[in-house]
Amino acid sequence: MKRNEEISHHHIVRGIILAGFTLLLFKLLLTYQIIFFIAPKMIPFIYFSFIVLFSLSVLLILRGTSKKNGSTCLCQGEHAISKSFTKNMFIYSLFIIPIISGFLFSNNVLGSTVAMKRQINYGSQVSIAVSQQKVAEKNPTSYKDSINNQASSFDLPEPLTKEEYSSLEKKILKTNHIKFSDSMYVPLMNLIGENLSQVVGKTITITGFVYKEPALPQDQFVIARFGVVCCIADATVYGMITKGNDIKLLNDEWIQVTGTIEKTTMEGADVPMIESQNITKIKEPSNPYVYDAGLKID
Repeated sequence: MKRNEEISHHHIVRGIILAGFTLLLFKLLLTYQIIFFIAPKMIPFIYFSFIVLFSLSVLLILRGTSKKNGSTCLCQGEHAISKSFTKNMFIYSLFIIPIISGFLFSNNVLGSTVAMKRQINYGSQVSIAVSQQKVAEKNPTSYKDSINNQASSFDLPEPLTKEEYSSLEKKILKTNHIKFSDSMYVPLMNLIGENLSQVVGKTITITGFVYKEPALPQDQFVIARFGVVCCIADATVYGMITKGNDIKLLNDEWIQVTGTIEKTTMEGADVPMIESQNITKIKEPSNPYVYDAGLKID
């Protein structure tokens, strides 16, 4: 009987742990801080996980409090509940600590310390990989006539069709002032790299955080954003070298730069560089990440 009570207690503890994960997911969904971890297109899977975790937590707690409960697994395996209090506490702490951390500590945004450990894509280096990316077929939204339109902070841009991508390319080649928006950040970065010689001399306005690449001269830095496909684990650094004389900026400061597109060389490759005319410090945006939706290939 005593062993049956111990097993019941384990079911209750496990149910409470699952309930903790459920509440943590609920908090992230309610505050929309979930976008600090995954791309918006993955949120439906989080809702599914939320329902599953909630259901399992209820079932385990009911099983633990039921008078009919008490039987353990009948098979002769090593997955039976351990009798060691120390071992059980250690195992449960591996799940409890992340839950407590999720509630007590603020979410960390990727910045220069992570960028330092990853390769920076300067546009021309990633144009082929991105433009050939295949994505799931979706119902396309109406294409925005202006490249300057701002999307909602949390909207995942729809994948562009080849026609839309070509249309966007024509627009940036015709306009004298290229303004980056979150929804078109990655496509514009790629198009500037692909058409570097033709956009040299054009005015550009772009926002991002400061990353002082050690290999660059003192009067140059990278204005960067993290582009997410699925989750922050696959986040890619998209950036442009920016030249600004007598500008004292710190890593991870958010700025808006307006300047002229020039050409420079980085590791033997031609990459765009911004000759800054105006640098303004701004607040970190509510959603610091941009999303690489790719191209829709028929």
